[in-house]
Amino acid sequence: MRFCGLRPWAFLLLADLALLWLLQGTLGALFPRGLPGLWLEGTLRLGGLWWLLQVGGLLGLVRTLLPPLCLVIPLFLSLRALVPGALSAPPVRVASAPWSWLLLEYGAAGLSWAMWALLSSPGAQEKQGQENNTDLMWKLLKLSRPDLPFLLLAFIFLGGAVWGETWIPYYTGRVIDILGGDFKPDAFASAMFSMCVISVVSSLCAGSRGGIFTFTESSINVRVREQLFSSLLRQDLSFFQETKTGELNSRLSSDTKMLSQWLAFNANVLLRSLVKTVGLYCFMISLSPRLTLLSLLEMPLVIAGEKMYNVRHQAVLQEIQNAVAKAGQVVREAVGGLQTVRSFGAEELEICLYKEALERCRQLWWQRDLEHTLYGLFRRMLRLGMQALMLYRGLQQILAGDLTQGALLSFLLYQEVVATHVHALVYMCGDMLCNIGAAEKVFQYLDREPNMPPLGTLAPSTLQGLVEFQDVSFAYPNCPDQPVLKGLTFTLRPGQMTALVGPNGSGKSTVAALLQNLYQPTKGQVLLDGRPVSQYEHCYLHRQVASVGQEPVLFSGSVRDNIVYGLKSCGDEKVMAAARGASADRFIQEMEHGLDSDVGEKGNQLAVGQKQCLAIARALVRDPQVLILDEATSALDVQCEQSVSTGVGGQDSGT
Repeated sequence: MRFCGLRPWAFLLLADLALLWLLQGTLGALFPRGLPGLWLEGTLRLGGLWWLLQVGGLLGLVRTLLPPLCLVIPLFLSLRALVPGALSAPPVRVASAPWSWLLLEYGAAGLSWAMWALLSSPGAQEKQGQENNTDLMWKLLKLSRPDLPFLLLAFIFLGGAVWGETWIPYYTGRVIDILGGDFKPDAFASAMFSMCVISVVSSLCAGSRGGIFTFTESSINVRVREQLFSSLLRQDLSFFQETKTGELNSRLSSDTKMLSQWLAFNANVLLRSLVKTVGLYCFMISLSPRLTLLSLLEMPLVIAGEKMYNVRHQAVLQEIQNAVAKAGQVVREAVGGLQTVRSFGAEELEICLYKEALERCRQLWWQRDLEHTLYGLFRRMLRLGMQALMLYRGLQQILAGDLTQGALLSFLLYQEVVATHVHALVYMCGDMLCNIGAAEKVFQYLDREPNMPPLGTLAPSTLQGLVEFQDVSFAYPNCPDQPVLKGLTFTLRPGQMTALVGPNGSGKSTVAALLQNLYQPTKGQVLLDGRPVSQYEHCYLHRQVASVGQEPVLFSGSVRDNIVYGLKSCGDEKVMAAARGASADRFIQEMEHGLDSDVGEKGNQLAVGQKQCLAIARALVRDPQVLILDEATSALDVQCEQSVSTGVGGQDSGT
């Protein structure tokens, strides 16, 4: 909070004293008595100070202080007048009041101004950001449309639970009054019966509400994950080159969970706390308007403390996440490259690095726990102070005959519950904004259109396998200024085996990727049987054009699952024929369960050469018209490589 020099404040004080001196004379005598005169005085005082400061060019930061300074006393006395018997005499105007009143007014205005400056966000969202949040909320509601009947039913149960929980403290106070006065068995039995019925109904409603919201949350979570995963699989390859795998995993796991909680949990708790807070304050006003107004003093202090703590807490949590990620990175690198660590004798080095990372985590955890403890102490001291103040003022009202003991007990119970729900409101508002941020990241991927041409529809019954590159140029999207291919033209004819030879980085793998329609050429055309490859239907194209890379990717599952991957149906005879063509039948038969043997995660149960053989079998089982081998036999011995070459060469009709 910056003070732009003392000049505006000094000018404000002098101008205010001058206006109050003028309002004491003949001008002040013209004002009506009572609250109307007090409000008229405050309005003239506000207008005069505003005009003087604006003319002097000193309005600036002081403008936010003027309304509370000029209107705090009229507002306070007007609220106090709502309480019967609170004002025994017409209020005195500020200009005629003692100096203590003026000092009290300045103190209250300064406190309210400081509280407002603290509670207002320093980086308040601009209009565009607010509109963006509104759009995201509508998207979330549309996403939850299939669960709308369950949500409506849950909100009905929510209303029933809140209604019952609001009445229980009231009947508790009635029971205390009955026991403390002339005991009336009928009244006592009626109150106890009402409490039991309301408790049972409220519990049933609360349990039903919780169960329905939990079911809805899981349903939304599954739906969002399915849609997000489907959207990711349809993106172009350049998207995955620009986006880290860890980020995508985070979107699919934590962000989708936060998104599903927005309506099923956050909105549930927020609405429950809001309705209950309003209802409880209505009961509190009916019991004691004075104590209710006094209890409101706690709310701005709680909100201010919560906001200050949240700012610090979020910053520490961010540092903790970074420190934990750094420690995890040390573990992943050391364990993943354990053979290298041992070969260089660097075990102690890795242990020291991990200790340093853990020590940083420990310091941050200690800081987080210390701040949480201090904030909890502040909350408890504030609550105890308010309870002591309520008991003192309640005792005075009991002695005056304005309040009964049972009513005071009910009021204190209401106050305790209200404080909990006000805290929940403040917390949930921040949590909902956090979840909206997570939703924005998820919807960025859901709404992203892949940078690809429209899906093709060609699926001819026969395909010769004639491949033509016509003046093809290409540069990867993340390096548009570094072309890999320039004006490449050649033809691959059916029944022929053609080899592309060149140094590393010359574009051999890029040619294979373009032929599979994984990327689009920046110039020229890639034709298959005289038609651009992008015009062929996706699944049809990849059945006719199969590729095997130097580092084949296998998936967890059986040998059979990996060979028939992507095919809807394929018999064991055809699978074994493809395995023989890839020289994989021998080691498959030697495995304990044959085709049903598990290959492990990413095929880690197999040797590199065996992985390549299975990848070749996966390509051959499709009977492709175009087979691309990108150093696919680099890990095979000479005898096995010759067998594979013979098996692949048997595909005479293909390219």
